[in-house]
Amino acid sequence: MTRVRDQGFTLLELLIVVLVVALVLAVSYPSLSRGSASIRLRTTGRDVLNTFRFAREKAVTEQIGMKITVDREKQTLVLSNFLGDDNRSYAMPEDVKIHRLALGDEEVPEGPVIVRFLPNGSSDPIEVLLKSDAGSFLRIISDPITGGARIEQGAGENFR
Repeated sequence: MTRVRDQGFTLLELLIVVLVVALVLAVSYPSLSRGSASIRLRTTGRDVLNTFRFAREKAVTEQIGMKITVDREKQTLVLSNFLGDDNRSYAMPEDVKIHRLALGDEEVPEGPVIVRFLPNGSSDPIEVLLKSDAGSFLRIISDPITGGARIEQGAGENFR
């Protein structure tokens, strides 16, 4: 007479599986957290870039000067027209900071910076360097002649 063995897993097999899953998570977590910090930095960079592009587009289409006030101490960007009307504010996420600001080739060590966008499509030359808590950097640069903006990703924190 043969015995029918119960179907299922033994306690030892379940413990080995749990141990392997815990080991895989422990090894992969640091790389996953760096990846999510990088994604948040790029997303924030795109938000800042889109704010610059929106200010330029609004200045050209409505033929009214626009300005963006970049405040490193408060970690905010405030978009408004030259009269101060129609304010829109963007707060930086907690894990991404405005690290450095430069108007033209001159670094602005403290205080807010006002970037003007004119109805002819031009703007003040600004560079905004963002830094994530993971140590990555992202630079947003506004071209003064065309008023267009672009993103440069890099490891250094130096301006041109």
